[in-house]
Amino acid sequence: MRKPLIAALTAASLLFVTAPAASATSATVATAAWCAKKQSNGTYYYKHGKHWDCVFPGAYCASSQHGAYGYSARHAAHSRRYKCVRYTSSTWRWKPVP
Repeated sequence: MRKPLIAALTAASLLFVTAPAASATSATVATAAWCAKKQSNGTYYYKHGKHWDCVFPGAYCASSQHGAYGYSARHAAHSRRYKCVRYTSSTWRWKPVP
């Protein structure tokens, strides 16, 4: 009697776990399409006004991006903000802005 009940509860819990992941995947795919166009300089990020779009957290920053703000390529447009900061004495990377 317990085994069918446990199996039913396990199956029901899996439905709740996988549903949000599927919707998050579709949002990521839509965002990736936004940043999929290669720019004339050979990169996928680009400057838009005073900030950079389509940056990846933890990625290296070009010298023209040092100290600048950028928005993630992996999330909805302008939902995750990053700043190009000094990582080591000669390396700069995109870090999340709290």
